[in-house]
Amino acid sequence: MYNWGLVSYILGLRKMKFTSSLQIIITFTFILCTNINLIAQLTWSEKESENFKIIYLEENANLADYLLNSAEEALKPLEKIFDYTPSEKIILNIYDINDFGIGQATTVPQNLVRLSIAPFEAGYENTLYTERLHWLLTHELVHIVVNDQGTNIEKFFRKIFSKVPPEQNQPSSIFFSLLTNITRYSPTWYQEGIAVYLETWLNGGYGRVFSNFDEMYFRSLVLENKEIPNDLRLETIFTHNSFFLGTLYYFYGTRFISYLSIIYGSDKMIEWYKSDAGDFYSGILSQFEDVFGKSMDEAWNDFIFYEKDFQYKNLQRLKSSPLTPVRHLTKETQGWVSEPNFDLESENIYFGTHKAHNLAYLQKLSLKTGKTEEIGSIPTPSMYQVSSTTFDKKLGYLFYTTNNNQFFRDVWVIDVNSKKKQLLFENYRIGYLTVTEETHELWGIEHANGYAILVYSPYPYNELFPVIKFDLGQEVNQLSVSPNGNFLAAVLHKTDGSQSLIIIDSDGLKQNNETKFDIVTDEGSPENPSWSPDNNFLFWNAYTNGVSNIYKKDLRSGVTEAVSHTLKGLFKPKYFTTDSLFVFEFTSDGFMPSIIPNKPAEYLPAINYLGQQILNKNPELANLVVKPSDSNEAINNIQNSVTYDAIANLDLNSFIPILSGFQNQKVLGLYAHLSDPMLIHDLSVEVGYSPFNENKVGPKFHFKAKYDYNNHYHFSFHQNATDFYDLFNSRKRGMIGRKITLGQTYYWLYDNPHKIKQASEIAMYNGVEFINDNLVRVSRPDFAVGQTNWNSTNLRRTIGSSDYESGDMFDITLRGFADNPDSPQFAGQITAEWDNFSNWITKHNTMHFKLAGGYHYDNPNLIQARFYLGGFGNRAVEDVDVKQFRKVFRFPGIPIYSLSAEKFIKVMFENNLPPLRFSNLSWGQHFINHIDASIYTQAMITDSEEGSKWINLGIQLNFVFKHWFNLESTFSAGVAKAWWDKWTGAPLDRQLTSPDIDWNKGNNWEWFLSYKVLRN
Repeated sequence: MYNWGLVSYILGLRKMKFTSSLQIIITFTFILCTNINLIAQLTWSEKESENFKIIYLEENANLADYLLNSAEEALKPLEKIFDYTPSEKIILNIYDINDFGIGQATTVPQNLVRLSIAPFEAGYENTLYTERLHWLLTHELVHIVVNDQGTNIEKFFRKIFSKVPPEQNQPSSIFFSLLTNITRYSPTWYQEGIAVYLETWLNGGYGRVFSNFDEMYFRSLVLENKEIPNDLRLETIFTHNSFFLGTLYYFYGTRFISYLSIIYGSDKMIEWYKSDAGDFYSGILSQFEDVFGKSMDEAWNDFIFYEKDFQYKNLQRLKSSPLTPVRHLTKETQGWVSEPNFDLESENIYFGTHKAHNLAYLQKLSLKTGKTEEIGSIPTPSMYQVSSTTFDKKLGYLFYTTNNNQFFRDVWVIDVNSKKKQLLFENYRIGYLTVTEETHELWGIEHANGYAILVYSPYPYNELFPVIKFDLGQEVNQLSVSPNGNFLAAVLHKTDGSQSLIIIDSDGLKQNNETKFDIVTDEGSPENPSWSPDNNFLFWNAYTNGVSNIYKKDLRSGVTEAVSHTLKGLFKPKYFTTDSLFVFEFTSDGFMPSIIPNKPAEYLPAINYLGQQILNKNPELANLVVKPSDSNEAINNIQNSVTYDAIANLDLNSFIPILSGFQNQKVLGLYAHLSDPMLIHDLSVEVGYSPFNENKVGPKFHFKAKYDYNNHYHFSFHQNATDFYDLFNSRKRGMIGRKITLGQTYYWLYDNPHKIKQASEIAMYNGVEFINDNLVRVSRPDFAVGQTNWNSTNLRRTIGSSDYESGDMFDITLRGFADNPDSPQFAGQITAEWDNFSNWITKHNTMHFKLAGGYHYDNPNLIQARFYLGGFGNRAVEDVDVKQFRKVFRFPGIPIYSLSAEKFIKVMFENNLPPLRFSNLSWGQHFINHIDASIYTQAMITDSEEGSKWINLGIQLNFVFKHWFNLESTFSAGVAKAWWDKWTGAPLDRQLTSPDIDWNKGNNWEWFLSYKVLRN
């Protein structure tokens, strides 16, 4: 069973809605039909040291003192490097909800580091690290220090307004966020470059500056004669179209920062990152020119030339020895790949793949013909290994994992012949699977509370048995059982940074729980072990010479030899014949299934590392090393543990003056936002006054408050509530009167990407005259609305997409209206929607089919309960989804809300065109991220007197902009024409029959221009 309290906090589930008035609750209980969820209340604890506060659950209490000690020690050199003093205590929050460890840091609105304590995802030496939690801390603390620094003027404004986050409902917060946090608005590569750079030296060289994986990537670019992009093309093109995704920011940020430290020295490079007390918002580009005496564009071009020359020299060094011939089995690269699983009899190989512009899936590759066949989908791939896979040749079962990148993994099995699949173990957090040929035992590694646990399940896989729990910090992965089932080969990573290939006696494990193992090798970060069919040879890949090559060991003689010498990198070897091996060859576009000879390589020349050149130029960096704490003793003035008090931990996120709108009035006011770090309490309050007499009879005082509890329940109170966007739009949302709401949300299923959610809300209105953007007059000013919504979403998108591209969404809403408690009046409605997305014709060209309908139980005394349809929905300046035409009540081509009906059914076909991306449309730190377009048509049948059969045709363009690298906005334009059957002349008693429409003609145009503030 899911621990919903932890899920809602860590995954940032959307905030909930529940109710207020006892009378309203009683009246609408039968409508809500809501499962009142007894949310698992998490009991957090906290401890403090001089500069840190750690928040943790009891099951992770053993890590609290250790992490506080490590954090204090890691902070000391950073304080010296940046002349930094923390502006507040830095909060550490540790949790265990991901199967692979990650770290996150923010300084807005508070200095907060979150650490997922699970072992890292193994593979390719993508991360070079020591003890992972200490190593993560050093990386994340660099982010805190760099971004919490401030100039004198920033610090001045922080004292007044706090460190303001940008908020959609208060766009003026953008100005104050820039005013108080200018460093935050910088490129991701800039942020990650310095964090990777210092992570390496703070950990004695264990960091991505010395990563063989990074060297392989840039070496391959030069060898393939591929482009090394400038910083703008990196942001606008490469990170969207590469299977590396955001990893490219780490690659390029690290290399550029490394280049600067080699050419100009590490101190000069650090100077660029320091905040000058007297600076006045000059930004990183101006600061760069001040420090280095040239523009960043010029320096980036110099870096490209330097990198190419550096890699060319490495390639020449590698070419001095005969290379191993590599025969590709397919013409197309495969992106990221899982463990390959070889079937000798059929000469097929099974593996998972996740490449750019494609969904992740399991596929079969014929080694005879090179043809591939998809045999199953992988809805939630992990970054590097896609999925954990293993194959039982005799049963024809391919085992694989889902939920690989969020929440807890599931283990599935699919029959490769019938394609039938079955869930074996749900939420068991198991990966690195391997299966025994003879007994069909399934082995794996479970991640729980930061530990790696070896488990196995005997056939027919009814239960899992833990075998051994490894010490905290020891990471065991990439299991491979010998064909006879007697031994397990595995990769062991220790806290000192060493990585070894080991062989374990599996029988001894099951019988005695003894972890006796032999070390095969610890050279070159060995990984991906596999066996020969006769159990006599073990194969693996390692970076012994700085390039990933294939090695084998004769377990009878003990002789180890390299069986490849390559320029790029070879991985995941599998025995094919006595004369050949299957491997994946790395390319900058993805891995290629290949065959190489199974014979010794002559000689493997070693490459040079860019990291070594940094150290040669800056030998003092070797003195920055901070060793992990060797004990859990409470040093550094650590206080005793206490229960986390959410109220006591409330902090002011922002306190800013605002200009807002209320219909045609301008409103001056104040906005405050408070929350605690765990988001148990989240309160925002807005108070305003209309001083300009634009409407002499309009209300002067305005109040709006919203409170969220634990991301599950919310309460809001609006009195003549303002709306910033009323300042710019003819359709006004500011509503005269009072609105009180209480809401709650419950997840029936959270199994990414499939989520089933129920959101329920009760709202009470007092003194209200109009609803629906003040365009629909209500029958009575006091009424209540209760609703519950069930939503099932199972949608996916590919690398390079701008919208959903595959899957379904179902939505059902029950809504009830009531007023006059003395003589109750009721009305009700139900709406249902089904959306289907699928790619067709070409990549990222998506067909979206929508079927929707609604039925209304009418009450002429509650005209606000009717359906009001029509319009695009987009206002001139917006804060909602730009593709409003997709919503159930929208029908572009006729004015918004102009068609009232008691029942309707609607169908839509939309073609969402592939996004257009540009790298030369920029203005300073603002640029076009992409343009997307939708062409659609809708058909509708209603019982309305205005017409019964309706059809439209429309197009919408969306121009998506990026501002200061972290903010996004969208300019949209749309046009549509609608046709309908002629009106027969029945009397109209509707509130919104537009005088601009000649219903007898039966057609009408509509267009709009709209600007959406912040991310869509």
